[in-house]
Amino acid sequence: MLRCFQRVRTSSNTRSLVLRRLERRHVADNLAPTTLGKISPSDQAPLVEGYSSRGFVIRGNRVMGSVALLPRALLHWKVSRFEDLTPESFVLFHLVQPKLDLVVLGTGSKVRRVPPEIYAYLKKFKINLEVQDTPNACATFNFLLDEGRPVGAALIPPELVPA
Repeated sequence: MLRCFQRVRTSSNTRSLVLRRLERRHVADNLAPTTLGKISPSDQAPLVEGYSSRGFVIRGNRVMGSVALLPRALLHWKVSRFEDLTPESFVLFHLVQPKLDLVVLGTGSKVRRVPPEIYAYLKKFKINLEVQDTPNACATFNFLLDEGRPVGAALIPPELVPA
């Protein structure tokens, strides 16, 4: 049972603004669907509302384990620990359309050094990587998505959540 969730600070005005922007952009761009399985219930932005050591609250839904977030979708990510990260872990971020500019990586409770081959892999596809602890990565992803930037997030739940 997930009882101890930390809230990510976003206002309801920010959330509704993001949703309106994404709906307008989706209609204007006539975006083709991707081949990735989409588990979001709608095309609304997957804003992170909270987190715990077991998972995340995204648009009111509890998601257990690590997640990969895209501007219009959330997916379970098969990376359960920081040590499991490989360049192949980031394949989905270069497959989606429209192309992402940035992936925000949440490494757990603390910021950790990412292997250089992961940076090199994403650089081949002109995708930047921002590495932060998971609480800050959640807030950064929400902020950049609110600005309308094509951003993705790869989030590993923090091991420790302050009370």
